[in-house]
Amino acid sequence: MRILLFLVLFVYACMGTCLAQQEIHINIPAYSLELIDGDSGKIIEQFNIAVGTPYEQTPIGTFHIFHKEKDPTWIPGDKFTDHTPVPPGPDNPLGTRWMEFKKNYGIHGTNKGWDICYPVSGGCIRMQDADARKLFELVDIGTPVYIKYETMLLVEKPDGLYLKVYPDIYNKQTNSSARILELFQKYRDKYLPPSIPDILKTEFDTAYEVKIAVPTVILNESRPIQSKPVLTKEKK
Repeated sequence: MRILLFLVLFVYACMGTCLAQQEIHINIPAYSLELIDGDSGKIIEQFNIAVGTPYEQTPIGTFHIFHKEKDPTWIPGDKFTDHTPVPPGPDNPLGTRWMEFKKNYGIHGTNKGWDICYPVSGGCIRMQDADARKLFELVDIGTPVYIKYETMLLVEKPDGLYLKVYPDIYNKQTNSSARILELFQKYRDKYLPPSIPDILKTEFDTAYEVKIAVPTVILNESRPIQSKPVLTKEKK
């Protein structure tokens, strides 16, 4: 009887492990794809990507991987005059892996490599081909794909709260002081009111990081002096 009970518990434990699902999280302005453990929320892998142009934007929303293919054939879309299928090989812009999350939209490799971290695709998610091969082995049919458009993120560091600002590549007008204050609500008990950086008034083509708030006074510690934001330009 004890052996039977042990076997039942073992089967349930295995089922729980199998049901633990990974998730793909994509932030378009950050040119970032993260593979996340669905239970713990921890990042398993992070990859740089290319996204759709402002005229052929990558779709935003919740999707699922429903088709995977090694060495796919590329069929040119309507914008091309030549619709001749391109077989697998060095001339195929899909690279060696295809993971479809919406009809005609997929996460795939590339035969170039120089185009990563730019809005250059027809709406698909491009990866370095080696990265696409790696991701292909880590995800299954049914893996959730969450695609968002967040140009501003708050990041906690030992010396304070930092704002990371990404270029508004689709001109959605998402970089605003109101959005900063909205994001800050989660941290208002830990930090002094934030300084709004002047960077929001300018256009830029790469990410910036700026310190906007320092920790609040703890017990009898002296009140820290809040300095002006200092911008740090992020390399691609």
